Amino acid sequence: MAVPDLGSVLVSLSEVFPLVVNLVFLLIALLGVVYGTVGLYGLYGVAAGEHKFTNRPVTIDGAMGMLALGSAMIVAPVLLWKFANSFVLGGDITFSMFNYGSTPRSSTCEDIKGAITFFFMVLGSLAWLIAGMRLYNATSGQHGAGPGSSALYLVGGTLAFFINDVASLVGNTIKMDVSLSNVCTMIGGA
Repeated sequence: MAVPDLGSVLVSLSEVFPLVVNLVFLLIALLGVVYGTVGLYGLYGVAAGEHKFTNRPVTIDGAMGMLALGSAMIVAPVLLWKFANSFVLGGDITFSMFNYGSTPRSSTCEDIKGAITFFFMVLGSLAWLIAGMRLYNATSGQHGAGPGSSALYLVGGTLAFFINDVASLVGNTIKMDVSLSNVCTMIGGA
């Protein structure tokens, strides 16, 4: 059995990672539907005064927080999908992530660069999912998960997801090329 080299593995992963990101976005939207439903049920419980089956009744603030969180989790992936070309600075790779087709094949170093970018997009979308889950725990009254850690996941996920854009901004600020195009130079590609 021949063991594939790292380059061919990364090229293969460049086709898998966009599907993983889309799956995580789908999970975020489905959790948003569940959280919104729980928020609506909590609002109904507050309005009807029914607290039969719980020793921790939902407050109006918690129910509204769950409803707002559920709405944000449903709308955010759709907004990213529709308006990605209006705010990305890192080139076509971030925008092409949101296309329904796959990215066209190019040179090996460009495919490796794409795989690294898509890996960071997977990390960013997972961080957004964790941030949403932590915010839900905070709105449902669990004391262990405060909103501070979820804000870090949200900011870190945004920076990881838009890694090409962040690299472009940092490179323009410090007047140095820190983009992932240096990967091609490093491995000897064009």
